[in-house]
Amino acid sequence: ARVLFLRDCWTLKDNVVDAAHARTPTPRAPHARLATPLSRAFADDTTVITAHLSRGVDREVARAMSARVSSATPRAAAAAKFVAGSRRRTTTSSSRVATRRVAAAATAAEASTIEDKWIAGSVERCAIGAGVESLRAGAVTQLARARMPTSRAEEFRFTDLAPLLTKQPTAADASKADDVDASAWTFEAANASRVVLVDGVFRADKSSIDAIAKGGAKISVSAAAAGDAAPPAALGSMTSTGRGGVLASLNAVMASDVVHVDVPAGVTLDVPIHIVQLSTSGDDAAELSSSAPRIVITVGERASVEVVEEFAPAPGVSDDACGYWHNGVCEIVIEKDGRVTHAMVQAQTRNAVHTRLTTLTQAESSTYALAEVNVGGKIGRHDLGIEQLGPRTVTELSCFNLAGAGQCMDLHSSVTLDHEEGKTDQVHKCIVSSASGRGVFDGNVKVNKLAQRTDAGQISRNLLLVPKATVNVKPNLQIVADDVVCTHGCTVSDLEEEELFYIQSRGLSPAVARSLLVAGFGLEIVSKLPGGKDIRDRVGALVKASLDKDDVQLVA
Repeated sequence: ARVLFLRDCWTLKDNVVDAAHARTPTPRAPHARLATPLSRAFADDTTVITAHLSRGVDREVARAMSARVSSATPRAAAAAKFVAGSRRRTTTSSSRVATRRVAAAATAAEASTIEDKWIAGSVERCAIGAGVESLRAGAVTQLARARMPTSRAEEFRFTDLAPLLTKQPTAADASKADDVDASAWTFEAANASRVVLVDGVFRADKSSIDAIAKGGAKISVSAAAAGDAAPPAALGSMTSTGRGGVLASLNAVMASDVVHVDVPAGVTLDVPIHIVQLSTSGDDAAELSSSAPRIVITVGERASVEVVEEFAPAPGVSDDACGYWHNGVCEIVIEKDGRVTHAMVQAQTRNAVHTRLTTLTQAESSTYALAEVNVGGKIGRHDLGIEQLGPRTVTELSCFNLAGAGQCMDLHSSVTLDHEEGKTDQVHKCIVSSASGRGVFDGNVKVNKLAQRTDAGQISRNLLLVPKATVNVKPNLQIVADDVVCTHGCTVSDLEEEELFYIQSRGLSPAVARSLLVAGFGLEIVSKLPGGKDIRDRVGALVKASLDKDDVQLVA
């Protein structure tokens, strides 16, 4: 920065000398990247620069430059005073260039300060209590330099965070959690293996985990309170390097405790673990009642478990209530020959903001199967990161998103294969049922050089039920290995006329035919949900209720 600054100063000096000898000076274009280094030089190291510029100056020109920038920002005014007092030769035209550069740098600095204040204010209001110190230490450092993502960031290009950034996140009211009734979120297979979190905090009085202990697994809670378990070794192992971005760092700072599900080596749990995460809302429309649940799941060698997660508003919280922010993180570690079958059902209100990061590492010959359904939230964002750390590893991902009026349903996934004979299969489906709805999918599968004999498949199918409905889809398959079987594809369409005609030819009306096709679109994903008929029927009812809100009628 100093070299560039000095070069431009000598350019100005040469121009003045040329003018004194009645010659036309040769114009020299200022360096295109000078604005930011110049502002940093003024702000950070003016003493050093002054020492290099003590060579005489035209005071009248310096005063003119000072007058031009005096009406700019305080930082620009300070820069002008520095130039006026440094006894440096300059010209009137160069002062205009410097003024524009300094003003632009000051504006950028002010914009950065505003965003940092949002992060700082969120931490100050939401990070109450002692929390989990092992999480906070690194996250605070990361947030000190962080900025909230905007549409200029590639990962948030199509996801507008305005519903979050225009509100003030506040800590959820702990007194409301005491009155929450979680009995409606259950199913027969998991009556005695249910873990309940209200506003991100584990509630033993609302949970029932006897069957988990009898099956050989363990549920523990880590926090700062005396008597709580020590944090698991896997905690923060994949997010400490910045994975998950600002939202994951905010979770680390705001999390009040960590729920650890540990399935030891050789244990096959006969009952699914049902994790219910409920959220309450505040009373002020300008605020977002916020929670930061943190879950760690470790599965030992040759162990097997089914996990069903449900995200929902607490009883009494409807679409008409004030919004809330659920910002969760789940870290999963699967050892050699381990198996995890995972389901996620997200049914927040349409005023809520739901952000979730799921990170996963798989050891040799392990299997991970995920089926997720998302129907709620003004923003429903899921970041999914998976690393295969051994050969013969299997990853199966299935997702069904339903975006209605004013909703944005976003899935960003990343699967990295580094070992031979790995397998990954991803199916993404999305229905957009309103002109103001948006679906987003960014799926990245990377097959590195050593991942020979890999079988990787990725498909995204999107159904637009109304004109002007929008989906932004980017399937991405990066292949470095040369002995692989890899496919990927994408479709975006309305219902096929041939399919409608075929059903109507059986004597059904056009409305019924359309309804049947819509209902069957996501059935492939719903049928993969573990937990039995109870959970699948509940999901079917959620999908129907969501479509009803946008006047898309389904047959019974």
